[in-house]
Amino acid sequence: MKRTVFEVSEADIGFDATNPLVENLNLSQDSGEIVGIIGRSGIGKTTLIRTIAGLTPPLSGRVLFHGKPVSLAPSGSIGLIPQRLGLVNHQSVGYNVLMGALPSATLFQTILSLPSSEMRDATRKAIRAVGLSDKSLESVNRLSGGQQRRVAIARAMVQSPKLLLADECLGELDADTAREIIELLRSLVEIQDISILIVDHNPVRAKTFCDRLLELRGNKLLPIRDGDFSGQLRLPQLGGDVH
Repeated sequence: MKRTVFEVSEADIGFDATNPLVENLNLSQDSGEIVGIIGRSGIGKTTLIRTIAGLTPPLSGRVLFHGKPVSLAPSGSIGLIPQRLGLVNHQSVGYNVLMGALPSATLFQTILSLPSSEMRDATRKAIRAVGLSDKSLESVNRLSGGQQRRVAIARAMVQSPKLLLADECLGELDADTAREIIELLRSLVEIQDISILIVDHNPVRAKTFCDRLLELRGNKLLPIRDGDFSGQLRLPQLGGDVH
C-alpha cells in the first residue's frame, strides 16, 4: 500500500521572508514514486531539495517526514546526492561509500574509525548494486563522471533511506551513461520501495522516467502535463527514439 513519505504544507522556502524563492508550497510524495523537478539555474531548486532534507528550515509552513517534523527524521532515513557529489576524490570507492553508513555508527566506532561488520557488508552490497565491485579499491579521481555518480548513489543507498533526494545527478552525462543511471535509480525504487525526488535540467529526459514532473517557475512549483510540452519536442524512450 502506498504511503506518504513527505509532505510540505503552505511553506515559503528561501532565505529572505520578504522575497522567498518558493512561495506557499504544498507538495507530497508517496512511497515508490519518482518525482522530477525542473527549472532554470539559480531559481531555488537546490534550496528546495535541502529544505525537504531538513538541512534548510522553511521560512514558514511545515515539512513532515512520515507524519513527523523532518527535524525528527531518523538518521539515514533521507539520502541526499548533492549536485557536486561531495566525494573524497583521493580516497577509494569503498571509503566513500562507507561514509554513507556513518549515521548508523556508534560514537565509539566513529571516533576510532572502526566500522562494524554490518556496515562493511552494507558497503559491499551497495557497491555491488551499482556495478562497481571491481572498482572498490580504486581512487575516485580515477573514475569517469558516470562512475562517480554511481559511487554517490551507493553512498546514499548504504543508509537504506526511505527517500532519496538527487540534485542534478544526471548533469553533464552523455546519453548512454545517463540512461544507465536512470535504470539504476528505477531498479532501486522497485527493489527497495524507496521514493526519489530528482532535479534535472532536461525536461524531455525527465519525462521518460518520472511518475510526475514539476517545474519551478517564478516562485511557484507547478505540475507539468503532457500537453504542456511543445508538439515539436519528442520524448525518447530509454530503449531508443520514438518515430
